[in-house]
Amino acid sequence: MSPVPENRLPAELESIPAWRKIAGGYPRSGCHFDLYLDADHLLPAVRRLFDHGYFLEDIVGVDVEEGIMLIYHFDCYEASRRVALRLTVPHAAPRAPSIAAVFSGADWHERECFDFFGVQFENHPGLKPLLLPEDLDQHPLVKEKDRRSIYALMPLAQVVDTRG
Repeated sequence: MSPVPENRLPAELESIPAWRKIAGGYPRSGCHFDLYLDADHLLPAVRRLFDHGYFLEDIVGVDVEEGIMLIYHFDCYEASRRVALRLTVPHAAPRAPSIAAVFSGADWHERECFDFFGVQFENHPGLKPLLLPEDLDQHPLVKEKDRRSIYALMPLAQVVDTRG
């Protein structure tokens, strides 16, 4: 993997269809590259990262006014290129495609997001609670009030929607 200037996306990321791409954000976010995707572009993006030697670090959820933001962190061994793929699913129907068929380790991360945020991961091989009792009918990290907007949590330049 050849070195890439910190303020430029490498070719394997440039071709991923994202509505917002940010390079050079490591000092601010801990990620070299941030890509904001629609859910239907997640699996192709993840397959592309896999094909280029990236590994999955984790999947986290954040409850914001706009929905549940899912953040997928990836890195690679050959070069320090920490990547965050971000997508937001609506509160009313929190659904995202499972990436467990590409990265088997995603199984547990997705089950944890299901436990705490209620996100349904479509085509997950066994979506059931990981840490919480199966009969618990709530998701403890979903807020009932006082949600903050993604625009309040991140610099405006980082979340401008360029979809048109």
